[in-house]
Amino acid sequence: MACILDGSQMIGGIKWMGHRSKGPCKNLTFKKLFISFGITMNPLAPWRGKCLSALNFPVRGWLLFLIPQAVLPDLHAQDPFFTQFHLAESYFNPALTGYRGAFSVMARYKSQWHLADASGFQTTMISVEESMPCSPFDFGLHAGLDREGEGLLTTTDLGVRGAGTLAWAAGLSHHNLRFGLALQWVQKRVDYSRLLFSDQLDPRYGPKNQDGVANPTSFAPLNDGRSLWFFAPVVGFTHRVLFNRQRFRSPTLHYGVAWHNAFTMGNDRYTGNIESILEQDTRIPARFHVFASVEFVLPAGDRSFLGIRPLVTYQRQGPIHYYEAGTRVSFNRHLAIGGYYHFQGRQAEYPQPHTHWYSIQAEVGGIIARNRRLDLGFSYNGNVSGLRNTFGPLFEVAVGF
Repeated sequence: MACILDGSQMIGGIKWMGHRSKGPCKNLTFKKLFISFGITMNPLAPWRGKCLSALNFPVRGWLLFLIPQAVLPDLHAQDPFFTQFHLAESYFNPALTGYRGAFSVMARYKSQWHLADASGFQTTMISVEESMPCSPFDFGLHAGLDREGEGLLTTTDLGVRGAGTLAWAAGLSHHNLRFGLALQWVQKRVDYSRLLFSDQLDPRYGPKNQDGVANPTSFAPLNDGRSLWFFAPVVGFTHRVLFNRQRFRSPTLHYGVAWHNAFTMGNDRYTGNIESILEQDTRIPARFHVFASVEFVLPAGDRSFLGIRPLVTYQRQGPIHYYEAGTRVSFNRHLAIGGYYHFQGRQAEYPQPHTHWYSIQAEVGGIIARNRRLDLGFSYNGNVSGLRNTFGPLFEVAVGF
């Protein structure tokens, strides 16, 4: 499975890029079905491909990236989210589109905060990503649907993602710097037929008349309760460092930054970022995401290995801050188990205690047919403060082909 194609290198399911290929390029015949089994192995692992790339061109000088400070508006709306970063990397940062080096189709579903007599939040997403083994560019398509509460506030998003890689070697280390862009459009809708308005309440019979028929309301929703299709682009970059490419089990550092709802191209349908269902000038606030992880690969017997990957993420949207910290342990390519703690920083706007929760995540996978792999993921999240006595746990499942 390991091969360098026109500078593209497959290392344990992760796409690494060299600066240029020496020799002919062949298309990959192995199409990996994955969710998140990216154990990073050293480039000196035995190659099964037929083309190798020179990775030893020197770095002349320093690369300096000036990142302007993101000014986030003081708005309280939130984007739909997933709790499993390793199962939705390109959702958090478009620079990770196709970075695993194989064609993939992935679907995810999250159920959050359900009550016995009321609906909670339900989020579904499907994505298709193609990694170009002979090119530094990768691309993908995605669609998402989020439903919240009894009134069914529905958020639909559609978009495309793309990423490119800049690779270089510095001493014994190998670097991949990836830049990504997601162009996506979002629409929100409220099903007002599920809501009860004050003018529907009869002082004697309540919301229905004496014949048991629901009382009418004078409220007329604008645009059938739908917002405009608004523009919600995402830009991001990641930097992955293999510290010593001459060591079979060299540790790897991976970090990245992304800005969601980063810019607008106007104020109209498809170009603006006005998310209001009531046709107000309410704009979707920017979301800032940062992640950092280090992976250690340890021997665990003959032809086996153990991967340990601590992860820290941070998100901010408006006044809301969110943190996640934990560790994922992988056993070869067939089983991974992780534990994480999710919490919010205390803000002056919200002095009351916040809801913190933990998550236990498990992923299993393997080859089910010729050149095909199936992976399944599951996450259980329990509240440990705030709403823990009111709402049920959060579940998330994922499947990839």
